[in-house]
Amino acid sequence: MNANIRIIDAGGAHEHVTIAFMRAARCFEQVDVRVERTLVTNGAEAVTRLLANQADAAIQVGCGPALAAIADGAPLRLIAGANLLTVHAIYSKDGAIRAIEDLRGRAVGVGALGALTHQLAYAALLKRGVDPSAVRFMPIGNSAKIFQALLAGEIDAGFGETDVFEHQAQYGVHALEGGVLWRELPEFLNQASFARLDVIENKRDALVRTLAAHALLYRRLQARESWAAFADAWRIGLPQAPLEEGQSQWRFYQQSRPFAEDLRLPEERVTFLQALNVKMGRQQGVLPFATVSDVTLAQDALRLIEH
Repeated sequence: MNANIRIIDAGGAHEHVTIAFMRAARCFEQVDVRVERTLVTNGAEAVTRLLANQADAAIQVGCGPALAAIADGAPLRLIAGANLLTVHAIYSKDGAIRAIEDLRGRAVGVGALGALTHQLAYAALLKRGVDPSAVRFMPIGNSAKIFQALLAGEIDAGFGETDVFEHQAQYGVHALEGGVLWRELPEFLNQASFARLDVIENKRDALVRTLAAHALLYRRLQARESWAAFADAWRIGLPQAPLEEGQSQWRFYQQSRPFAEDLRLPEERVTFLQALNVKMGRQQGVLPFATVSDVTLAQDALRLIEH
């Protein structure tokens, strides 16, 4: 292999499974690229590592912090869509907390402030007419850690993903009204890929091949016949987690088809996320789509696998 690149990926439970799935499918080998992968807890950490030249590109990571950094002059660009639809819901064990409106004065577990789950919670509160300043946001970590903190009674409400949605009774939790976010916030851009400008210029071929490998991943992951391969990847990526939860997540992928098989980066979702950054005080104004993105690499990636 001649093409080499250092990539960042989110280190959540979902990503551990998709990484195992991708390895088994040999997606990188099919497009002749070798990657060195670093896992991070959130998009803010991804931005920090990219700007410190500790990696070349972030692939399928929450991109709100990247947009804020671009608005502040950072040499980054969004280059492709990844998981376009959030897989998160907000849960509670407290019978007095039934809806998003009941979170006033409560402790809500999130990841890093300004990163994906904090932005999701903020957007959900705004949509239900709740002032986010009325909520105590508790930075904990990724969704799995937040859910464990909820089960331990350390927070009043917090995030879980689609794998636990069908198993709420088993865990003694309930999803809040207005908190099933793949339904409530379909306009929210969950994950995208982004890279430094010098990488886009100097490692373009490797970056294009990396995006092509992920397009192959998304297509195979959402294929109807993918359950057996996904089950194997679940056992590898999350050996302690019940396979029934993996089946729930796989069904969600089949029904909602959240992954951008064509690497599409929807302009309206990028605009929504920038506007949310503005409301959160992370960005002063919404920049034009062409200023924050370069979709030509995704177009080249599709040509590579569809020729």
